[in-house]
Amino acid sequence: MAIDPIVSALQGQDADHRVLAFADDLCLLADSAPALQLKVEEARAGLERFGLKINASKCASLHLSGRPPVGVRDSVFTILGAPMKPLAEGDAAAFLGAQVGFHVIPHKSTLADITELGLKIARSKLAPWQRIDALKTFFFPSAVHLQRMGTFAKTEWKTIDDILRPEIKATLNLPQEASNDYIYGSTLRGCCGITKLAEDSDIAAIDSAFKLLTSPDGRVTREAVDHVRSVTCRRIGRTPSNSEVGSYLSGDNEGPFRDTRGSGVASVWSRARNASGRLAASWSLDGPPSISHAGTTLRAKQRREVMKTIRDHFRIARGQALIDKPDQGRAIECVAAHAASSHFLRAGDFCRFADWRFVHRARLNLVPLNGSSSWRTGDRRCRRCGNNIESLAHVVNHCMRYTSLYMARHNSLVARLKKAAAGKFEVVSENQVIGVQRLRPDLVLRKGTTTLIIDATVPFDNRIKAFEEAAAEKKAKYEDLRKEIANDHPGEVSVFPFIVGSLGSWDPNNDVLVRQLCSRSYAKLLRKLCVSEVIGYSRDVFTEHISGVRARHG
Repeated sequence: MAIDPIVSALQGQDADHRVLAFADDLCLLADSAPALQLKVEEARAGLERFGLKINASKCASLHLSGRPPVGVRDSVFTILGAPMKPLAEGDAAAFLGAQVGFHVIPHKSTLADITELGLKIARSKLAPWQRIDALKTFFFPSAVHLQRMGTFAKTEWKTIDDILRPEIKATLNLPQEASNDYIYGSTLRGCCGITKLAEDSDIAAIDSAFKLLTSPDGRVTREAVDHVRSVTCRRIGRTPSNSEVGSYLSGDNEGPFRDTRGSGVASVWSRARNASGRLAASWSLDGPPSISHAGTTLRAKQRREVMKTIRDHFRIARGQALIDKPDQGRAIECVAAHAASSHFLRAGDFCRFADWRFVHRARLNLVPLNGSSSWRTGDRRCRRCGNNIESLAHVVNHCMRYTSLYMARHNSLVARLKKAAAGKFEVVSENQVIGVQRLRPDLVLRKGTTTLIIDATVPFDNRIKAFEEAAAEKKAKYEDLRKEIANDHPGEVSVFPFIVGSLGSWDPNNDVLVRQLCSRSYAKLLRKLCVSEVIGYSRDVFTEHISGVRARHG
């Protein structure tokens, strides 16, 4: 507030920006060296009236000329005789975090510092889920400003990705052959949702340019339009139409851009053009500016959603690509069906360290078993029971040596359901023979005229079809019992299969039952507990199997 009158005086009545200011940082602009020196003197005198002084040793100047040879001039500007540092080509001064200069050569030390920060988090003694959360919350967002400013090229951000990727896989206890899609895919597809810096640098370039062209400040919008038109004009050698400006920003290399070369001067528009070409984003300036990407059109009203929309598209595409993989995608398809299946990723709720080390590798079918992948050759028999294939599905669901653990896993789910229903439903039967067919449903609950027949099952997470088949089998099994109970106790009688995959996949159809049993808040807790307990028991089965193999075979 104190220096606002000075900023207004420096700007004057000029339609173009002549001063940029934020707090105590000022950037003065002029069309000639003498005019800029006068601006500096005017700023100095005005600030001194408020008892403020300009520190010449902390200031820098940049004199650019468009006359041949285009580039930097060595003009010196002074404050009370003390010279400011003139920036040479390649030098830069920081203004609000942005590097200002001509052909700026970014300091490699800054890139090394960014990399080192990420490595320190990834290698820290935090719990593994805390490391993932710290990277998402602190590290990746800290790079956005540098990406918007175009401080580093995409290849340099890719280098950081390449350095961090092995550390992230180690945090997830994944081998290096694990699909990268699991790391960078969307959490909506059962993946980890880690930011891909190289991709984000392109998205940030598009987003920044679009925000300039759709700014609510009319002066900013006019200057942005004039600037992008002048850049396009230099590219094609004539005044461009609006559609040609859109083609330029879209990265088009056909038509008037076929045989042209760039001006050699990087700008927000050239970065947006290159990024749009790589990401297949299409711009339109015939009317209000808009961007189209993957069938979605973003207009001025969605100017704050550009980065999120494009980023989510690529994340979801990677997640779907992982699901489509024949080996590593089978369990992920089930995990992606409900968010509760990956609830522990962010905060590690109800997740043991041993469970964490097991579940990611198991869901990608990368566990050390003879028959874990279809492409493995050699002896694939189970080393404990001699079954034809020692697959993960066999070990955690079908190997008869571990039936007691399978039963304990099943009973833990029944106990959770019984507790959730306590106080609202009467337990008519629990694992008891009932009906003419002498079936033993896990729970029969009654409330008034409503009766629920519940049977829990833990199939292997082998595509959603496995859950559908398990549910259909349970409903068919108890259909006659349902009719029998309905005849004896008129009212609504329903059969509810309760399904949680052996790798912790929550069947979305369970929510119909859970909504009847308990409140919404307890239902959220119930999902987490069921998922985590099943993962824990499955991990115990796998650990006992590996221990038995080692004891038997050495």
